[in-house]
Amino acid sequence: MIFGDPVQFIVNTLYLIPALLLGLIAHEMAHAFVAVARGDQTPRLDGRLSPNPRNHLDPLGTIAILLIGFGWARPVRIDPRRMHGPFDAALVALAGPLTNLVIAFVLAIPIKLLLRAGSFDLAVPPWRLLWVAFVLNVVLAVFNLLPIPPLDGYSFLSALFRRTFPEFFFRIDSHRQAIMLVFVLTLLLTSYLGMSILAAIYTPILRFILSMPPFPVGG
Repeated sequence: MIFGDPVQFIVNTLYLIPALLLGLIAHEMAHAFVAVARGDQTPRLDGRLSPNPRNHLDPLGTIAILLIGFGWARPVRIDPRRMHGPFDAALVALAGPLTNLVIAFVLAIPIKLLLRAGSFDLAVPPWRLLWVAFVLNVVLAVFNLLPIPPLDGYSFLSALFRRTFPEFFFRIDSHRQAIMLVFVLTLLLTSYLGMSILAAIYTPILRFILSMPPFPVGG
């Protein structure tokens, strides 16, 4: 964090920024591509199919990266009415977290090869960057699946159950800004506790990915 050792903060930032840019931009582009593929051209008009970071980064989420070592991007604007099927919006919501997991699986391959060879050392900058990107993509997948607006977990549930429980989702949406503000403030004020809880969820996933073929490590 920014309030700790300034040298360590700079070092951590040098690893966090490229890893988060990879995960966040790929995450948002996945939402955009699936939405466009399912008939909604809104993300294309908004420039969300481009890998340009300026089209995806959220100011508050970027500041959070510096304050707590974690952040988020600007949500992709979609119009479910323009999509082909009633569950296409749910597919759009899942596209981002699933893309982060795919990236994690890909990054895990060289990590497992290095571990099996006994040459994986976090003191080596390229290997540390590889590990940070691997972990952060799993964290992004887990974090975004939380059922809290405007995260993907809430968007997924909303797409599936809004017709069945319209009043419930209307009330949530009516207070979306307040819920988001409380959520962000909670993250900032209890970042250590929040990340500890998140770590309890994503650590088993990290181990599971590393234990999977190809080149499984551990168990």
